[in-house]
Amino acid sequence: MLSPHPYRPFSRGANNRFSRLLLVVMPGSLLVTWMWKQYEMVRPREMDWPEAESDAVSIRRVIYRAPPEPQCSDDERATLRRLGWWNESSTNCCRWPGVTCTHGRVSSLALSGGKVSGTLPAELCQLDQLAVLDLNENPRLSGTLPTQLGRMGSLTHLYMFGSALSGSIPELGGCKALQELELSRCRLSGTLPSSLAAARKLEFLFLESNALSGTLPTSLSRLGRLHELELSENRLSGSVPAALRAMPLKHLDLQKNPRLSGAAETRASSQSDCSGGAAKYLRGGQPLPQSQPQTTAASFPYRSGSTKGARKIVNIPE
Repeated sequence: MLSPHPYRPFSRGANNRFSRLLLVVMPGSLLVTWMWKQYEMVRPREMDWPEAESDAVSIRRVIYRAPPEPQCSDDERATLRRLGWWNESSTNCCRWPGVTCTHGRVSSLALSGGKVSGTLPAELCQLDQLAVLDLNENPRLSGTLPTQLGRMGSLTHLYMFGSALSGSIPELGGCKALQELELSRCRLSGTLPSSLAAARKLEFLFLESNALSGTLPTSLSRLGRLHELELSENRLSGSVPAALRAMPLKHLDLQKNPRLSGAAETRASSQSDCSGGAAKYLRGGQPLPQSQPQTTAASFPYRSGSTKGARKIVNIPE
């Protein structure tokens, strides 16, 4: 029997098996090596982390910190206290019902639906960042509109539909940002202030069902952004200015003003883009609660119901 060659410890068959093994193992080992290097590249190493979190942002863990709660100022809290509409123990008036704050300043008061009574205090006008004042459907809100209201330059939406406010509409020349004015179905009298023309951003003007008298100011035709004008059921007199008749309004209603001549054809719509303030008047509308009396659509230019865009759902008992 021949002994193996000293320089050939393995037979040719063994070499062939070893070669085939290398063909299988080598690619696998190369793949594992590549994957490990990729893992090393993305794996954070302890030495890479800062010694203190104050030195750099730590990504070892993500900690959610809620934004700080807005805190109203002492002056605005005192102003709201003097209104007498809240009896809250919290010192942060931004958390009071109906109060919304922006950057720590009172920007909106939503107190519709019988939440307010008494008179409208002049102190309200000290909220110089107030943009939205919604006092719709407060039948026990009486007295007159404070003259200081006309100096609220940040006011964009003013809603007092269905209140018992009386007296005249104050000069609103200082309300440069005013977009929607809703003072319908109150007890307002006097003439339309010519200063309304200074509110160049005004889009919706609703003053129906009051006791407003006098003539229509020609200056209203300078309201280039005005979409809807509702002045029905008042005591307006004289003739309608030609410039006002020519305005491309989506809604114009001057009916039931017996002493008003030359009135433009009523362009009354059951749809409105006015947000209106209270939940019932929001775009999209809300159905009346079952406990409410039935309504009569024919007695008001705007139709009752939950039609999208409906401005009002007016309760008129049968």
